[in-house]
Amino acid sequence: MDSGLLGFYSLAKRAQRNFPDISLRADDSGVYLTGTDSQLEIFLKTVYDSLLDEYYNTSTPKQIEESTGFYYDTKKDEFVRFPKVKSMGIADIIFGKAPRPTGDKTAYVKEKEGATRKNQLPEEYAHLQDRLDAFLKENKLKADGATFLIDGRNAYQPNVTISPTPKKAKTTCYMCGHDTHAASEVSGTVFPLITSSAGIKSFNSGCESPFSVCWMCDYIGKFVPVPGYYSMNGDNTFIFLIYSQSFEKMNDVFEPFEGAKKYDANRFRNFEERLGAYFQKPYEQFFSFMYTVYLTTCTVNPGGEEESEIDLEALFDINISKAPVSFYVLQFQELGQSCIGKLVWNFTEAVYLFRLFAALFESEIDLKKVMQGFVDYEQPKNESKTIVRNRICEAILKKQHITNLFEPFVYHINRSEKKFIKPAFDFVKAYEHILYEGDIMKQELINTAVSLGISIGLTLGKEGKKARGDLFRLRKARKPEDFLNEVNRIQMKYCASVTADLYNKGEAFDENFTEFKQFCMIAALNSYNAKTSDKSSSGEENHD
Repeated sequence: MDSGLLGFYSLAKRAQRNFPDISLRADDSGVYLTGTDSQLEIFLKTVYDSLLDEYYNTSTPKQIEESTGFYYDTKKDEFVRFPKVKSMGIADIIFGKAPRPTGDKTAYVKEKEGATRKNQLPEEYAHLQDRLDAFLKENKLKADGATFLIDGRNAYQPNVTISPTPKKAKTTCYMCGHDTHAASEVSGTVFPLITSSAGIKSFNSGCESPFSVCWMCDYIGKFVPVPGYYSMNGDNTFIFLIYSQSFEKMNDVFEPFEGAKKYDANRFRNFEERLGAYFQKPYEQFFSFMYTVYLTTCTVNPGGEEESEIDLEALFDINISKAPVSFYVLQFQELGQSCIGKLVWNFTEAVYLFRLFAALFESEIDLKKVMQGFVDYEQPKNESKTIVRNRICEAILKKQHITNLFEPFVYHINRSEKKFIKPAFDFVKAYEHILYEGDIMKQELINTAVSLGISIGLTLGKEGKKARGDLFRLRKARKPEDFLNEVNRIQMKYCASVTADLYNKGEAFDENFTEFKQFCMIAALNSYNAKTSDKSSSGEENHD
């Protein structure tokens, strides 16, 4: 509801220019309007109409160009074309019903009713028949549907009650708890995560009467698309909402965050994907969104072609000053004519994530290439190609380690052919070092593991394919002592140079063996691939 209130306030400020007698203000306790009852009703209706025009009745550039719909304007005595409209993203979740005529309509005469031709108008409009036929032919249009529209197009029109005049209260609002004189039955069009009264009764048969919401909550709930962000992928819609306990803070950051908005041609999303395409699951979608937000709001040159260094003052002002900002991540999935909520998660670590992005930029790590490296292109189904990347993004967002995800992934994608993993490997090293910030022992252990892996990979790479089995044999070692024995065997067999630090870590090596081995094996594979690629490009043969 806070997002809806913010959306209403942003549109109301713009509409107020034409209503000098309406007073409008906002603070942490809410939004306040002052004016006569009749003025307020007209004002609220005007704001609501602008909401429907901009966020519910949307058209793609192609639909606007084609403008395949039409209606007859009785005042102008002419046919008027209009584009088809579709509620997209958040608006579709709130109100996914079919558009309805905004004016009058009449049915074409049916064949069983005596129609002698297609698109035959009823008797009262028969005088327009020749003009209609000529209009359709000239514009290469077809009459869409069984009705002839008059004085208005088809449009999405979620019904709301606007009743600012105080009256005797009749019931209590299910959402806000206030008594109200005008209420409607609770439904998903008020708040998508709430089922209808019939659904509530199916789980609680003791309910005596339907739950009700006041006209203000019903009204405000329709404005969530204004400040919200969304991305649609197949049957799934992902929604990202900015939230703060301070409404003033939400209003302060609304305008800076608007810079991240950009609709694609088909309106499948309303933010630019700066990390590339192919993001299709909730956590990877949100990670991509947050990267766009970071570049837009917290960098020195947000409008530049290339990402810039972090703006610490902007980082503080947007995320911390006055009150912290968090982000709600929601996932909805279509099921027939309805949709169900699949995920609700409140992300509160924006400062950490933006500092991570800044550190990666300083380390000259190309995050776009990294994200591409986390895609498994060998998977036959598209929905399976980014399963691992989604898990990695989830771990990063939750400040968890990712070597346990990345190590099996890189060996999986390198089963049949060599894959370039260096950008992703550099990212994993940098990320894990950041997580272990302040823990010198863990950072040194990572460095030792990477150094050992590089040495082993380069040594085995010199031998070509015949040494590949030794690499995988080392990976199969499950115990510290078995791992060290395999390292010694490789050292003796190929005269590999092994860092002395490996034998000086003692207890730390045993306690962190799994993570140590994962880093070592990733580094070894990366170096092995690089070395064998060098041999191939230089014309050397690899003997089995």
